[in-house]
Amino acid sequence: MPRSFNNSGSKFMTSVAQRPSAHLTLRDTGSQGFPPYLTPGLHQSCRHVVRTWANQSFGAHLHNMTLSNGKLRVPQDGRYYLYSQVYFRYPSPAASDGDQRSVSHQLVQCVYKKTSYPSPIQLLKGVGTKCWAPDAEYALHSVYQGGLFELRAGDELFVSVSSPTMVNADDSSSYFGAFRLDL
Repeated sequence: MPRSFNNSGSKFMTSVAQRPSAHLTLRDTGSQGFPPYLTPGLHQSCRHVVRTWANQSFGAHLHNMTLSNGKLRVPQDGRYYLYSQVYFRYPSPAASDGDQRSVSHQLVQCVYKKTSYPSPIQLLKGVGTKCWAPDAEYALHSVYQGGLFELRAGDELFVSVSSPTMVNADDSSSYFGAFRLDL
């Protein structure tokens, strides 16, 4: 549908300024990972909700959206692009009972939406499995995913992971966000 703009472009700027968006980073809680919060109704491989998102680091923002207990609330109906990246830090094999075999973990990250429906609805799921050499001090692996979804006002979006103690809290490596597209 065509849009009309005045010469100054102020109608366009007003539209962009009101568009809901968020870019959140994982807040460092001072310990490795974050407290594990098991949530009923989530798939077993991805049942620990990440609740320590914040909008206080450089580049992070929360505009016309709200954040509560790790959940991002959608203010308006529309098409939203959702994205999330979580960095996982593998522990050193030497630190885990002296086991000299290679370490392998399945790392899972999911993005859900909570609606009036009793169970959360899984929107995205990313999986990574890596095997590291026994002499590796540590290793990092990121799981990124994003997609376009039709959302309703009041929907709540959240990220869950398989291994909360392996999540690496760093502003530029673990993040979660959404923005509404005007199509």
